Amino acid sequence: MTAEDRLDLVLRGAEEVVTRDELRALLEKGGTPRAYVGLEPSGLMHVGTGLIVGQKIADLVQAGFHAIVFLADWHAYINDKLGGDLAAIRTCAEYFRDGFRALGVPDQAEFLYANEFVTHPEYWQKVISVSKASTVARIRRALTIMGRKEEEADLDASKLIYPAMQVADISWMNLDLAYGGMDQRHAHMLYRDVAPKLGWKQVVALHTPLLPGLEGGGRMDPVAGKMSKSKPDSSILINDPPTEVERKIGKAFCPPNGTDDNPVLGIAKLILFPRRGSLTIPRDASFGGDVTFRSYAELAGVYGKGELHPKDLKAGVAAALNEELAPVHRYFEAHPANLQAMRALIAPR
Repeated sequence: MTAEDRLDLVLRGAEEVVTRDELRALLEKGGTPRAYVGLEPSGLMHVGTGLIVGQKIADLVQAGFHAIVFLADWHAYINDKLGGDLAAIRTCAEYFRDGFRALGVPDQAEFLYANEFVTHPEYWQKVISVSKASTVARIRRALTIMGRKEEEADLDASKLIYPAMQVADISWMNLDLAYGGMDQRHAHMLYRDVAPKLGWKQVVALHTPLLPGLEGGGRMDPVAGKMSKSKPDSSILINDPPTEVERKIGKAFCPPNGTDDNPVLGIAKLILFPRRGSLTIPRDASFGGDVTFRSYAELAGVYGKGELHPKDLKAGVAAALNEELAPVHRYFEAHPANLQAMRALIAPR
């Protein structure tokens, strides 16, 4: 693989890289650069996390990176996930690990946990160094990485520690590339701001788009409108059975001719075409029969002109997504323990 081929693979499906020249130089330098994605174990995994993040981790491994999936249990604790119960969060971390393996994340990817870091005084020295190199206002602006508003730091002072921890994580793991969805941009830019002040090496920041929730409404604020497992009918979980996937997509916002803020098209664009290369829409012969699209641009063009009915689009997207999730069901049938433990944790009491 040439450096240019590796560059194209890393950037496939990305919305932003800071900076492209730095990424190219990193790839041309040789060796095995280190990359990570950080995730809070916080519930059942939705397809945005599983399929978009999972695919990018696979891309990074294929491009020659040592890729780390960082399961940020202490960060989830600070962020009050799963009731702030660390034992429950760690159970969820093991379920997340299963989920990524079920989705084909390569064995070469390493899984790390925040719990492995926090026992080291040197880690906390990095956290304090970041805090001392940042203003309170700058830390507050980064709270959106937690799905929080700036003013929410006033409710719980631990929230102010979180951005400094995320920046310290990058240095502690000696990373060359920090990857996340666009909602993680503030943390990565905070690292890039403080690294020169602290004498730390600079990292490339890579961001993929956020999968919109099924109810739509995310065009003006993609972070607020992203798919979230906290809104059950707005998200598709990797463990949803085929009938549930069909039901949720059947109810999804999908305006005729509308290609902006259309979550059904979003699934096709961000998940199905990158993984499959094409999408077949089954249709009755009286409506033209089955049609196969070879690119997202082709699909969006036909849909935007009103030549494809929303019901047909939904049926095709649901069928293809269920095919992508079939290995997940097989994996968890063979390895049910962590999924069962998670379902017991989140079951209504």
